[in-house]
Amino acid sequence: MRAGVTILPLGEPTRFNPGQLEILCDRLGEHRAETEVAHALDRIAKGLTQLGTPTPNGDWTAVADRVAALVEDARLIGMSTLAQAGRHVLDCLDQGDPTALAATLARLARVGDRSINAIWDLDDLSG
Repeated sequence: MRAGVTILPLGEPTRFNPGQLEILCDRLGEHRAETEVAHALDRIAKGLTQLGTPTPNGDWTAVADRVAALVEDARLIGMSTLAQAGRHVLDCLDQGDPTALAATLARLARVGDRSINAIWDLDDLSG
């Protein structure tokens, strides 16, 4: 790291918290939990595509609302890396740093794509 510059890894692994799914299954039952996970994944995928790249004159409140919803869905189904990346985007929005925001939004998109693919890969393995 150089003074004032944080280098973000492009190959960041995604982390998943299976305990969160266990909590969801205990609370809702396995069938309803599977349905909720599918809906959350759909909302996450749609939310990531809707984010786009905000401009300095863009609607920051709408971006913050979309990212906050994405973080909540990611947390709900145990996508801890995605939730963390979303929280970092929210931090950048709060700080009003457009350069850091662009970097964290790009990270959110990368992590989101890998996280969704990892969940679908797990589903494919389970049959």
